[in-house]
Amino acid sequence: MTRQFLNVAVTIMLAVAAPVFNDAKSAPESPQGRNAGAAAQAEFVKGSWDTAIPLFKKHLRLFPTDYQAWNQLAASYYHSGQVKLSLETLQRIQHNSPDRSFNFFYQGMCVAVLGSEQNAVKYWEFAANWQDEFGAHATFEIAVSAYRAGDEERAKKWLVTYLQKFPRGPDAQTAKDLIKSYDDGKKIDPVKGFDRPDPDLTVFKYHPWSLFKIPHFWRVQVGYDYGSTTGYEPAGTGTISQRDEVNAAMIVTASIGVGPVRQKNATSFAGYTYKQNWYSEPDAFPLWLQNGLSLDSLPLRGDMMERIHQFFGDVRRQVNDNLWLGAYARLEYSRVGSSFFPSPDDSNLKIVTSENDTQLLIPWVGWTWSQTSRSMFSLYLRKELHNQSPEHSNKTYDITGASGQPAMSFTLSHAQDFPSKKIETTFDLFQYEFIFNDYWLDYSRTGGLVAADYEIYRGIGAGALLGFYQDKHKLPHIKTGSCGASPTTDATGSETADPPHVSCSRTDSGNMMQVTIYYNKTPNLRFDFSYLTVENSSNLKVYSETKSAFRANVIWAFPGTKRVSRMTERFADAAFTKDSEQ
Repeated sequence: MTRQFLNVAVTIMLAVAAPVFNDAKSAPESPQGRNAGAAAQAEFVKGSWDTAIPLFKKHLRLFPTDYQAWNQLAASYYHSGQVKLSLETLQRIQHNSPDRSFNFFYQGMCVAVLGSEQNAVKYWEFAANWQDEFGAHATFEIAVSAYRAGDEERAKKWLVTYLQKFPRGPDAQTAKDLIKSYDDGKKIDPVKGFDRPDPDLTVFKYHPWSLFKIPHFWRVQVGYDYGSTTGYEPAGTGTISQRDEVNAAMIVTASIGVGPVRQKNATSFAGYTYKQNWYSEPDAFPLWLQNGLSLDSLPLRGDMMERIHQFFGDVRRQVNDNLWLGAYARLEYSRVGSSFFPSPDDSNLKIVTSENDTQLLIPWVGWTWSQTSRSMFSLYLRKELHNQSPEHSNKTYDITGASGQPAMSFTLSHAQDFPSKKIETTFDLFQYEFIFNDYWLDYSRTGGLVAADYEIYRGIGAGALLGFYQDKHKLPHIKTGSCGASPTTDATGSETADPPHVSCSRTDSGNMMQVTIYYNKTPNLRFDFSYLTVENSSNLKVYSETKSAFRANVIWAFPGTKRVSRMTERFADAAFTKDSEQ
């Protein structure tokens, strides 16, 4: 709709609405109210929606039965991007509205912007019964909706109807061009209908948790992690003994970023994440309380404070209705220790050391089968540099084959949603190549993951994840004696003086299970509790182990916890599948 046509329409509406402004019986005559109403109308005509809204509110406090003004307030909400508020206002006064075509046309536009084009058509069909401005808009919008959906018969029907009812309407020429496009066999794309605001931009303008008006996001997470590991370790003379470890950590994560920024068919965002894992022994807190909360006996170990700085960015482009191309990149710097908090064992130990630096690039191609079904193939190009132990530095690719055969890591994933049942599922198949500076450590990992999320009732939900993997190490381990747990012995049971050296190949296999219970109190506040267990079995018993962890989190995020997690935790290496730790 052109601005000029809207100005003419509102001028006519002003004349129609004038008796309501002057004769409203719900409040006494008030120059202040009349002035606010006139000023609101003037701003509405100019398209100054943000200025018109408070003026309409001021007027309606004095004249609450001025339903024409209510309609225009709702339209101002719509054009400013506050679509949900617009729809609520329109529905509340629809039975009292003196301009039904206006009311139901805008209801249809609100419903369309909120994602239900099919339901929006029902509102437009009702509004199209009127031979007025918004009856014309409704008629044309139905035709455009059918044209975009590829329904030629329905599109032609409504385009012809528009030209018959409104031969001099503002969209008459466009209607003729669309009909001609069918005759020429050249579809027009894109087709411009009535203006549709971007609700995303509205969030940044009006939400109380927004930091500034440009698209951005932030996230703060506070949590507690309690974990245990049961495994084995060498005990001398070729034997092994059981190893039990328990650890606990306070977790703090904060992210901030800009985006998503949309330009034509491209979308991008970038940000920074700070992660802090502050480790402690579980029995240290009682001792700390006994020592009067002394800083010198702080149960959180300053020398074991892990801090990770991440800089990340993502860009994607829609090639056509179904095909997407994109790339994700991240730089990560890990540090351990604190220059302020001491070690519980040594109050003078306040040292920060650089642990590792990681570079990650994930180019990907995605295919959208429908609004609820999508698949993606991605490469996983990761390089991790260990500053304290260079032999453990590794990467997951070797394109040229400089260190052997060319190698590449990749993931094939598929997501399937069931909105009516409030279930979201994902499936992943992967192969990762871990190539170390010390080639005795090289191995490849293959496996898969299946995950599901189910909203049980009003923000309360549960998630589950099952996974499996197999590691094949490239070179065998050289051992003294046998590949088993015990040393080589003679017939009498005594240890052989000079046991032979044997070559032992290593193959690990494992499975993972994670269960999460969560409560989304609001779109911006989430509580979750999860239990994770990973069991690794190896033909070399010393590498077999079982890990388990319990974690509790509180998460605040804007514009919403779920939406932000898809940006801050995208390809986040949270699962064991991409963990190169030995």
